[in-house]
Amino acid sequence: MATLDFDPAPWESYLAEVTRRYRVPGMVAGLVKVDQATGRQRRFVASAGVTSLTTGVATDRNTVSQIGSITKLFTTVMTLQLRDEGKLDLDDRVVDHLPEFRLKSPFYRDVTIRHLLTHTSGIDGDVFYDVGRGEDAIEKFVRELASAGMVFPSGNGWSYCNAGFTIAGRITEVLDGRTWTESLRERVKDRLGLRSFFTLPEEVLGHRYQVGHVRDVGQEVWRPVPVPDMYQGRSPAGIVITDVDSLLDFAVACLNGGDARNGQRLLSAETIAEMWRPAVDLDPKLSAATAPQRTLGWMQDQWDGHRVVGHGGTKLGNKAWFRLLPDDGVALTVLCNGGVAAEAGEEVCAALAASYVGARIVPKISPTPDAQAVVGDEWLGTYSDAVTTLHVARGAGGEYVASLDRSRVRARHSAMGASAPQPMRLRPTGTEGQFLVRTDDLSSFTAVAFTEVDGRRCIYYGTRCLPQD
Repeated sequence: MATLDFDPAPWESYLAEVTRRYRVPGMVAGLVKVDQATGRQRRFVASAGVTSLTTGVATDRNTVSQIGSITKLFTTVMTLQLRDEGKLDLDDRVVDHLPEFRLKSPFYRDVTIRHLLTHTSGIDGDVFYDVGRGEDAIEKFVRELASAGMVFPSGNGWSYCNAGFTIAGRITEVLDGRTWTESLRERVKDRLGLRSFFTLPEEVLGHRYQVGHVRDVGQEVWRPVPVPDMYQGRSPAGIVITDVDSLLDFAVACLNGGDARNGQRLLSAETIAEMWRPAVDLDPKLSAATAPQRTLGWMQDQWDGHRVVGHGGTKLGNKAWFRLLPDDGVALTVLCNGGVAAEAGEEVCAALAASYVGARIVPKISPTPDAQAVVGDEWLGTYSDAVTTLHVARGAGGEYVASLDRSRVRARHSAMGASAPQPMRLRPTGTEGQFLVRTDDLSSFTAVAFTEVDGRRCIYYGTRCLPQD
C-alpha cells in the first residue's frame, strides 16, 4: 500500500485479511483526497465479509450501517447553522430556548449550548429512556431528563454526554418549527445531495444493511443483534444509518470550507474553522481512552504531526470511524459489524493514514508488562453514574480489581442478555492513576483513570466520569 493508488482491489484483499484475523463479520472502508485549490477529488471504497452471519449477504460499496455518535457531528453542524442565522448564541442557556428543561440538580439553569457541544455540561448523560416513536419523541426524552442528575456543575469538568446532543437537537426542533429529522433532511442530506442517509429502520429495507453482532463474555461466537438500537428519542446523539460514500461526501464539504460544490453551502469557511478550534484540553490520564482535545462537537488529535479531527460511533454490535486530516485534504471512514472491531478498525485507519499522508499513528496505550498496580486506599470503593457502577477493591492476592455492573443499561437491550457484575484486573500503563481493564481476552481494553473533578474523587471509565459514592 506504499503508493497513492485509489484502486479498491488491494484494499479489499487487505480488509479480507483483517476481518479474518479479528473475527469481524464484515467491513467497509473508504478514503477521499481533495485538491483544495481545484476541488478535484479522488476516492475509493473497499469492502470485505458479510452484512450478517445469518444471511451471508456480502458487504459492498453501497452497504449502509449504523454510525452511532458520528451523528453528533450533524447535530453540531445544524446548531452552528442556527447560530449563523442569528437564531441562537452558543453561550445561551438551554432554559432560554427550552423553558421546560429540568434536571434533579439545581445547577441545570447554568447549562449552555456550548456546554452541550463540548461535553462540559455535567449532565449524567447516558440515560436510556424509551419514549417510543413519533414526532414528539425528542421532546418527550428531554422532559424525562427531569429525573437525571449531574456529575459536576456545568463548565467544571468534562464527561462524554449523549443527552447533551439530544437537548441540542430539541433546540433545533423548537427554532426550526419542525422535527429534528426534517431539519436534518433539509440542512444536511438535501444540501449535500446524499442518497443513502436514513433515520428510520423502515427506510433501510430496500438497502444492504450491516447488521451488528454481539457475543456473551467468555464465549467465542458472535451472533446478529435481533433488534438494533434505534430509539427515536435519542436521535440527535446517534440515530443515523448511512454508507461510506455519504460520509465522505460530508467530509469533502467540510474540507472545502463548507462548500458542497453543488450551489449549496453547509457552513461558512469561518464557521468550519471555529468548529475545529480546540475548546477543551482533556486530562492527560484520559489519553488511553480518547483524543487529547475536544472542539465544538468533534475530537481533535495529532497523527505524527498531522492534525486530525473526527468522531467515532458505537451501536449495539456496530463500530464506526470517521477522521479528517484538514491540512492534507484527506478523509477516511471505516464501518465494522462485530468481532474484535476496535482493534480491526484502528488497524485499518492506521494503514490508510500511512499510505495516503505518510502519518504513523502511535499505537494505543497498552498494559506495562510485569508491572504491579498501585491504588491508594482512599481511591477504593464504588463509583457510579446513571447506568454504570464500578467497584474497586483489593483482592485476597493483593491484586486490584474493578467490578463492572451495567445491568441498568443491559436491561434496556434484550440482545445483551443478563449478566452479573464483571470483575476485571487493573493493569497499569506506566502512568500514575491510569489503568486498563477488560472482561476477557476477546474484549478490547477500556481505560480507567483515577482523578479529581471539581474537588471530588472520580473514575473515568472510558470517557465517562463516575463520581465516588
